[in-house]
Amino acid sequence: MKSSEVVHVLRGSIAATKEKGVEQVSIADLEAYAERLEEVVEKTPENVAVGDAAMEAYRADLTAGISSSQQQHEYNLEMLRSVITVGQFALKSSLLINGGAAVALLAFIGNIWKAPGSGPSISLLATAMLHYVAGVLSSAMASGATYFSQAGYGGEFGTISTTAGRIGHFLAVIFVFWAYFLFGRGSWLSFSALL
Repeated sequence: MKSSEVVHVLRGSIAATKEKGVEQVSIADLEAYAERLEEVVEKTPENVAVGDAAMEAYRADLTAGISSSQQQHEYNLEMLRSVITVGQFALKSSLLINGGAAVALLAFIGNIWKAPGSGPSISLLATAMLHYVAGVLSSAMASGATYFSQAGYGGEFGTISTTAGRIGHFLAVIFVFWAYFLFGRGSWLSFSALL
């Protein structure tokens, strides 16, 4: 801060105090004012106007804020990408395991169909097959819910877009877990039929 500015600030404060009708100032108030003025002087470099120093400080804060915001945006974008990748993997794996199990079980049923005395086991295997097919359907429903969720998060539903996105997201997760459950149940039924 320039020395002429210190004098100018001091005179401005005295004039403002006079306008308020104050004729005397206590030593304690004067000391407190001097301390505040000294803090301002210490914060600004020598021979730099207070306004210029404040503007540079504002620019530095603004630049830091923008940088922080960009970093947060990039972090959020990477997290979204990783969530999408993991979700796609979960969808594909639930579809693959249920579809593969259904095809394998169908081939197995075709082979034991010809064997005499396989009636009760075929009934259990057919129930297992139903679970696998329902698992494939659940995986397909999860894919549809994922599309619905992305449309919601993308703002396609107007004022209820965020809510629609969350509902679609929740349903997609439930359908994938249900597909995994159906695979486990179908596998247990297949195992039980072979005992």
